[in-house]
Amino acid sequence: MLDLLKTQIEEADAFYKQLVLDSNGEYKESRIDLKAKNFKSSDFMDWQKQLAEVMKSEEVKRDFFLKSVATAHPEHYTMPPYPAGIIETIGQLVARVQVRPDLPVPDFVKAYGDPSYVGIPVTGLLDDGTVLFYVLHEFRDAEDGSGCDIILRLLFPAAAPQVLFDEHAQHLAIEFRAFITEAYKKFSGSN
Repeated sequence: MLDLLKTQIEEADAFYKQLVLDSNGEYKESRIDLKAKNFKSSDFMDWQKQLAEVMKSEEVKRDFFLKSVATAHPEHYTMPPYPAGIIETIGQLVARVQVRPDLPVPDFVKAYGDPSYVGIPVTGLLDDGTVLFYVLHEFRDAEDGSGCDIILRLLFPAAAPQVLFDEHAQHLAIEFRAFITEAYKKFSGSN
């Protein structure tokens, strides 16, 4: 699959690098707010922690990709050769990104956060280490106890065309609906 996508990925990398240069360090938010009923934010966090642990095995990681990530969105093409990452469509182009929750995000990313939520900051890098985006997804239990409030947020280079921001918000909604459903099934015992 990587060989089939090689030329498209190289073209996308060149486009994204130019966006980063044209943006002069400025980033703009792509965001969608979701509500998951009858589901606790702690359940989703526990699901993610369990995944992080089992993903240390290449066999388990491949199995998880095929059963969960590939099926979460039709634009999830394959896994890159990184411990964590994805090859997916971002802004109508095929992106190969490293997903690095271990890297600190800048203060301007943290400033988007709402202190009443638990945040998950991540840095998204191109193959050469260029920062393509920052992530700050946030989760909290709804005040009325009905479920979980979720903010899905990526910060892309500000010079990116609006379609990139709009399409990726839609992408996140589809992707996280599948992830939340999977986590719900695991913690509720339903199949």
